[in-house]
Amino acid sequence: MEEGTYNYWVIWAVYLIAAALFYRIFWRFTAFRRRLWLSYSLRALMAALILTPWYANTQGDSLAPALMITTLDAITVGVDAASRALVPLLAALLLAEIVASILWLGRKKRKKAAKP
Repeated sequence: MEEGTYNYWVIWAVYLIAAALFYRIFWRFTAFRRRLWLSYSLRALMAALILTPWYANTQGDSLAPALMITTLDAITVGVDAASRALVPLLAALLLAEIVASILWLGRKKRKKAAKP
């Protein structure tokens, strides 16, 4: 394995470990008992925000977190360039919200069915 490729995978591994630790803490802070839909929604949005990858540059095939790409493109190239990774990030956030709502509705229906 080439050194550059090895470094790429090590950086992704470190990022995913840090993301998992952060997400575990976030999960505990969003454990709302009365507002269950809000818990589902925030957790899904955060997972999509953290885990959505996109191409690091227009010529390459290496991926990086889309949030980082959006931020760095906005800072270095300009706000117009930020849309390159912002579009898939927004699509992932929308999909996460839809999935969270479906899971919440499914749980709500199961609870109603379980009540005598």
